[in-house]
Order: sequence, then structure tokens, then C-alpha cells
Amino acid sequence: MKPAGIIIIAFIAGLAISVVLGDIIDFVNFSAARVQSAYIISKAQKAAAAENFLQAQKEYEKALEKIRPSNKKLLAKTKNNLAMCIFLEAEKNENKREVLKSVLIFQEALELFKEINDAESIKEVETNIKEAERQRIDNRE
Repeated sequence: MKPAGIIIIAFIAGLAISVVLGDIIDFVNFSAARVQSAYIISKAQKAAAAENFLQAQKEYEKALEKIRPSNKKLLAKTKNNLAMCIFLEAEKNENKREVLKSVLIFQEALELFKEINDAESIKEVETNIKEAERQRIDNRE
């Protein structure tokens, strides 16, 4: 084989290896992010169950940073849970501004659920929005 042929084969082999290696690195990073977001969401759920809504809110916000935008269902569920924690804390403290913030985040979750056509979750979030809106109106009086 001529030296030019060896160089071309080596180049093609190097290119193939770099593509495969890049895919492996992407997969490992993606897997690590999934594990990390699952752990953070678990911490948020525990905090919410203990009615520590401020801590749960912080954990859900961290989780949102780790979730890929293409994972719309997890993104929507996390936003719904974040909004619920904000709402419950705001309700406890009669904080109208935070109730409004929860409504806006509920609406973001609703739009994502509509994109993926999750009818059950759409109903749940619509109920959450109605409750938060009702609370906002009650706080005005």
C-alpha cells in the first residue's frame, strides 16, 4: 500500500473513532445529568412532603437547570411541582406576588403538557391554575 493510502485510511479511522468517542461522551454526560436531576427531584419531593416548600422550590429550580428541553414531560412535571411549592408557600404567607408567580409557572407547565398532549396532566394543571387564581382574588379582598 502506498503512503498516501495509509494516510487516508488512518484519517478515516481517526474520524470514525472521534465520532464514536464523541457519542460515548455525550451519552455519559446525558446519563449523569439524568441521574443528577432524579436525585435533585427526589430531594425536592422529600422537602415538599415535609412542608418545607422553600427548600423544595430551590431543589426544583436546580432540577430545571439539569433537564434537557427535549424532555418536555419531565420539564412540565417539574415546573408544575415548582409552581405548587411556590403557591403553597405564598398561600401560607398570604403573599399575592408569589401566588401570581406560581400562576405563571403553572401556565408554562400547561403549555408543555399541551405540546405533548397529556390530557390528564392538562386537567391537573388547569385545576391548579384555577385554585391559584381563586386565591389571588381572595387575597385582593
